[in-house]
Amino acid sequence: MKQLATLVGALVAAAALTGCGGVTKGKPLPAEAAGSGAVGCAGTASPAPVPTAFPHEVPIPPKAVVTGYEERSGGRQIVTAVAPGRFRDTLAFMQQAYPSAGLDLSAGEVEDRDAESNYSGRGLKGRWTLREVSGCHGDTLVTVLVAKA
Repeated sequence: MKQLATLVGALVAAAALTGCGGVTKGKPLPAEAAGSGAVGCAGTASPAPVPTAFPHEVPIPPKAVVTGYEERSGGRQIVTAVAPGRFRDTLAFMQQAYPSAGLDLSAGEVEDRDAESNYSGRGLKGRWTLREVSGCHGDTLVTVLVAKA
């Protein structure tokens, strides 16, 4: 049953990230967001600016290096970043910062090196995913999708 839930969660995340008719602005999402497995460490990542259109209410981990931004159909926005430090610290930040920002977490799952959760509130809805980056001292790939509710 857990495998089925994991598969469903992965399919929902993939569907949310792929969308139709999207327009990329700024730097496109890096290959790791598409599942190629090639991920850089926070200390060597090439930073990309987060456009002012991205809602400031949606937390991104402190000291995270934003590596990509994309606008998709339906007003969806996606930010990818690499957060330095340990995966568990990044997870703790996400689990505390979102409720503190008035964004309720739901349908989440945590495993040893990855986690995800839906969120909603303040007129927004979305999903964040975390994945530990192998060979980077626990750095974490962070993907945040947001849209108006």
